[in-house]
Amino acid sequence: MLACCTYISMVRLIKILFFAMLITPTLALTDKEQVLIFAAASTKNALDAVIKDYSTQKEIKILPVYASSATLAKQIELGAPADIFLSANEPWVDHLIEREIIQAPNTKTILRNRLVLITNDQTLPKIKELRSIDFSILLRNERVAMGMVSSVPAGIYSKQALVYLNQWDAISKQVVQADNVRTALQYLISKSVNFGIVYASDAYLFPELKVLGVFDDFTHDPIIYPASLINPSSHEADLFFKYLVSHETLQVFEEYGFLTVSGS
Repeated sequence: MLACCTYISMVRLIKILFFAMLITPTLALTDKEQVLIFAAASTKNALDAVIKDYSTQKEIKILPVYASSATLAKQIELGAPADIFLSANEPWVDHLIEREIIQAPNTKTILRNRLVLITNDQTLPKIKELRSIDFSILLRNERVAMGMVSSVPAGIYSKQALVYLNQWDAISKQVVQADNVRTALQYLISKSVNFGIVYASDAYLFPELKVLGVFDDFTHDPIIYPASLINPSSHEADLFFKYLVSHETLQVFEEYGFLTVSGS
């Protein structure tokens, strides 16, 4: 039993050290004050724009790390030194709150999103209501890309929607699961697959892809983005967090296809 616990501890330590090796060179690039923000891959373009704007106003280096919310949450749990976490999924934030890594009062839900069916075939007609179609007929023998359905938020929502519409069992073998939603998009852009289920904000960035239809919100859990201040003792992190959740900043996210939460 002791040997097993020691092994698990060593594995965790190796993961933490490996992650530290990845980010340490970046952290050492500048003498400016620095804030490390872990953010869902789907927020990359919008958050990059926000960071660029902020950097023109403050002498603080904001360092983003993008991946699936699941991957980021696990890294934070293992000890990664994130100051802020912008998740595409509330349960992963709840997971960190339960472990007392994040304090609930330091979390604010700021964004919403929609789930869409997309294709790289511009000749296909748009679908008014996805609940009215048979996905096995639509896809035929083609594959459909989405995030990993067991952990990646976009994949979790996608499976929920397909299960609700009684389509999952019919097409599950045609599903190609990706480690995050941006990877799923790349499968379509490279024409490795012809269909995908992604966020509306992601589809907005790629005009070469066509939105066939939008899934009704009631077919899946709400797609919301909580922002959490993990390190409230950092004055710089606190400043950027307040900027991130401000009304003016959320308007930037809207320009990239996100929806804002009422009251934010």
